[in-house]
Amino acid sequence: AFAGAPRGDCFWSYRFAEIMSAGAVPVVYSNGWLPPFASFADPDRVVNWTKCALFIREGKSAETTVHILRAIPDNVVCDMQKCSLAFWDEFASSRDGWLKGILRWVNNGHAVES
Repeated sequence: AFAGAPRGDCFWSYRFAEIMSAGAVPVVYSNGWLPPFASFADPDRVVNWTKCALFIREGKSAETTVHILRAIPDNVVCDMQKCSLAFWDEFASSRDGWLKGILRWVNNGHAVES
């Protein structure tokens, strides 16, 4: 249900999108990384990331991660998986999807006609 998405050489990692394409919930280890279509002022402008991914500060131990994951109820895990896969299907699976997400972000999250 969960898959680790540590950052690569920079904050972004292709692992994040690959995990979502598999219908798993990314567990992101990073300090200060913003997911796609988010901003510090409005982190959930296009996607409510707290429903699609788990963000853990770098430096937390594996034991802490296991404790966090085990505390999440099964129904919440299932909803997070659905959200993750929905993000992949709507935005990350195609160039048109990425453009759609960018346009929504630019338009402050208002729906954009396809």
